[in-house]
Amino acid sequence: MSISKKNTPKGKHAKTASSETGAMKGAGPVEGASASAAQEETTRPAPRAAAPGDTSVLPADTVFGEGAYGPMPAMPGNFVSSQSGAMAQAKPKRNARKIAAIVVGAILAVLAVVYVAGAVFFMGRFMPNTYVGGMDLSLRPISEVEQDIDRTISNYELSVEGQGFTLDLSSEDTGIVVDAQAIVESMHQDVSPWAWPIELFKEHDETDKLAASYNESGLDALVRAAIDEFNASATAPVNATIAFSEADGAFVVQPEQPGTMLNADYVIQSIDAAVITVQSSLELTEEALIQPTVLSTEPKLQTAADQANTMITADVTLTLAGNAAAELDAARISQWITLGEDLSVSLSQESLTAWVDELAAQYDTVGSERTYTRPDGKKITVSGGSYGWKVDRDALLAQVQEAVSAGTVATQEIPCSSKAAVFNGKGAQDWSGRYVDIDLTEQHVRFYDENGSIIWESDCVSGRPDGDRDTPTGVNKLNNKQSPSTLIGYKDGKKTYETPVSYWMPFIRNSVGLHDATWQSSFGGDRYKTHGSHGCINLPLSKAKELYGLIKVGDVVITHF
Repeated sequence: MSISKKNTPKGKHAKTASSETGAMKGAGPVEGASASAAQEETTRPAPRAAAPGDTSVLPADTVFGEGAYGPMPAMPGNFVSSQSGAMAQAKPKRNARKIAAIVVGAILAVLAVVYVAGAVFFMGRFMPNTYVGGMDLSLRPISEVEQDIDRTISNYELSVEGQGFTLDLSSEDTGIVVDAQAIVESMHQDVSPWAWPIELFKEHDETDKLAASYNESGLDALVRAAIDEFNASATAPVNATIAFSEADGAFVVQPEQPGTMLNADYVIQSIDAAVITVQSSLELTEEALIQPTVLSTEPKLQTAADQANTMITADVTLTLAGNAAAELDAARISQWITLGEDLSVSLSQESLTAWVDELAAQYDTVGSERTYTRPDGKKITVSGGSYGWKVDRDALLAQVQEAVSAGTVATQEIPCSSKAAVFNGKGAQDWSGRYVDIDLTEQHVRFYDENGSIIWESDCVSGRPDGDRDTPTGVNKLNNKQSPSTLIGYKDGKKTYETPVSYWMPFIRNSVGLHDATWQSSFGGDRYKTHGSHGCINLPLSKAKELYGLIKVGDVVITHF
């Protein structure tokens, strides 16, 4: 059904349309809406009830408007177009943003003023929580702090005592002078005033600045000089170590000992602290002493003791010619064990070498003075020669080291580079009963057998005693036999003589020996003083022949006065 726009609605529907029209009129003209549209709104037919399943009928309270594109739903209440509504809402938002920007700008401006004012304030003052020694510098002006430091230094006195050490210090006596202004400026420059918002919550200890200034002004040198003088007569500390206990027969850990020497660095630090806190006295405790660096609680010490105890298990009896000469037991070996800086155990080469040298000196007889009684009763003392005992030092050193390292328990002969027939002690006869005795005083030669009986003897002519052709004294042994032979003499590299002999029996290298001398008209007496040889023992031809048949290489030949 359609309704003409010219007909006026009646009844209930007429009232509703009239009401809505009135409402529109009360709202005034609306931008974008035409008069004809408003008129058409008032003539719109009333909605009808919807039949079941009829979707063309809307609820009764729905109002329609008609536009270019057909019916449009209308908002309840006063009607405005979508364009005008968006513009109305944009205005409050823009205003809110402007207000917020103004507020933020004002806050930033205030903060900037406060920040700059704070930086300017702290350019002349110290930050909160700033200390120097016992002095609180928080928020104090720089000039005021300078005056306090100047006053403290100029009137300061300190008495240092303890551990036998005494030292009185004053700014006047020691000549300590510091630049308070420079010190305070250095303290103040540690923190930038522009960083005050962060530095407010930190602690600032400037004690080191003042302490360093004191020491640079001469305090450090003064204290060290006093301590050096004190330590010169003090006892040094002793580190814990290992030592051989005769009671225990083993190595044990020996505790450390502190000594009485002062630690200069520790004392200076203590004085610095006292000066900074304006103390009038300082008592030095045991902590001021130089402390041992190795304590008995060090585990390496017990390990070292165990290693040393393994080394002293060696027990070696050293013999010379079958006779006991020395014993390597725990007591002796312990004297050679040393503890290194790394607390490792080893044999001291210096100590061991010294012992070997001592043993060699005790048993070496080559060239030494020996006294014996000849079978005819004459007591003779002789020295020199190449015969006798000579300990091989290098071989003995290696032998002892090996025995100790292996913990050897045995009897070992002392290695020698030269051996004698017997060993009767240093200074005694170490050859057997068989030997040739050449008495240079008597100018007589005797050859004894093992029983002390003379098996051959003869007068002789020895070297002329002029300091150049003397016959050397000493105990030697025959080192060669030659028949015939030619004797050649040299002096300063030039041949001085060349003499043939029938029997040559050298006992000092190949230069001095017994031989026949057919050019000698007589033998014995004092002839050697005027017609002596170049050092050899001249014999009659027949006697030289007899001796040549009896003597053996290795037989001992003794020349003496």
